[in-house]
Amino acid sequence: MRAFVAIPLSISFSDWLDTYRTIFASTVPTLRLVPVSSCHVTLRFLGELPDEQVDDAVERLLLLATPGTSVVLDRFGIFRRDGHPTVLWTGPSIIPQALTDLAAKIDLSLSGLGSNGRTERFAPHVTLGRFASGTRDDEVAAIEARSVESFVVPVTDVVLYESIMGQGHPVYIARASVRLVSFAE
Repeated sequence: MRAFVAIPLSISFSDWLDTYRTIFASTVPTLRLVPVSSCHVTLRFLGELPDEQVDDAVERLLLLATPGTSVVLDRFGIFRRDGHPTVLWTGPSIIPQALTDLAAKIDLSLSGLGSNGRTERFAPHVTLGRFASGTRDDEVAAIEARSVESFVVPVTDVVLYESIMGQGHPVYIARASVRLVSFAE
């Protein structure tokens, strides 16, 4: 299965996002928004994870002894490929050290599992939409410069998701959820 570990978002994220959907649609009508049910903060992409490694991955995540934290989504950004806008995202302007530490612990814990051997820099974000081919920078500049009402994401659990590719957006299925524990417990 194609898998990743992520922070799930609360139901209230949908309400927060709804305040911006109309603005996105009127600013860049060719933006294809991601269904809110697919929104999350990825901590580690595993790639292809054989079925026989799923239980091992969950066991390794259960051994994480790390405190919960939170992350504040307070800006919009644009990922580009070959200089062209491709993805609209929201993320933190300041990445909490506890979140960086959690991602590093997950990387270390899941080392050797899955097919993803890439070691890209951790950049927490929530993908909100994908721009159609041919979208210009001047069309997306207003979104990128827009002020954002902060949305606090409590980081109390991490989820191992299965990603099922198909027509349109992928579907994400939670295969296991692991509660983070405080060192004081």
